[in-house]
Amino acid sequence: MKQRWIILFVILFPILGLTQKRVAPLPKELLESSALVKYKCNFITLNDSGNEPELYVFNKKGEIIHICFIKNVANIDWEALAYDGQEYLYIGDIGNNENKRQDLAIHKVKLEDVLVKDTVNVETILFSYPEQYLFPPYQSELYYDAEALIVKEDQLLIFTKNRTVPFDGISKVYALPTVPGEYQAELLYDLNLLPTTWREECITDAVLYKDELYLLTYAKVYMYSWDGEKWIQQKEYLHDSWTQKEGIAVDRRHIYITDENATQIFSNNYLYKLRK
Repeated sequence: MKQRWIILFVILFPILGLTQKRVAPLPKELLESSALVKYKCNFITLNDSGNEPELYVFNKKGEIIHICFIKNVANIDWEALAYDGQEYLYIGDIGNNENKRQDLAIHKVKLEDVLVKDTVNVETILFSYPEQYLFPPYQSELYYDAEALIVKEDQLLIFTKNRTVPFDGISKVYALPTVPGEYQAELLYDLNLLPTTWREECITDAVLYKDELYLLTYAKVYMYSWDGEKWIQQKEYLHDSWTQKEGIAVDRRHIYITDENATQIFSNNYLYKLRK
């Protein structure tokens, strides 16, 4: 693939407050829900690092209706899910808080197997970021954590989670093939979010719905459209409360979000929804 550098052009767009309806509390098995896929009337999620290599199917009541154990890989830091809209689900073992990892992976599995089988094996895409030379890099180069993954035009796209000091708001977008193997990810372009703070503008999940890209941060949801060459920002939705929101899914009418609550001492974590 030929490398392209595309700067994100920001146009005038509406800033909308999110009225987030709590659809259901999530059960204790999903305290660290860190990704979200909607399939028909149900959802698929996972827990992040330190948890079992399992995918959970749950309904709109927050009830777990199926658990699928992935038996040939570990959950080092699972942070993302992407569905190609046809046959395959991709599990992003791409969490890299300290930018030290050299074992990044994306696991490929048939969606139907996840829905009906108790245990499955996955195929794996191993990869590295060719622009990273130090593990960890200097604080000003902490671009190599990631929690957001989509499938677009037979490619996997990773949107990195910026941890730079000082924070510059850049998310680097990398491409990988969907074919299992070992690769160097290809840097396509930078997305320039606001250089405010890490807690406001780092990307924690992404979903592609038709030609609309939704990016989740702890403070907001961004919506972009693709004009054939670049992403154009169309809307920005502000959250009405701050929680550790790390899962997003979209259908024709609604945006769905899940958050983490590692203790559930003071409150539950939830499945939320809001109108697009």
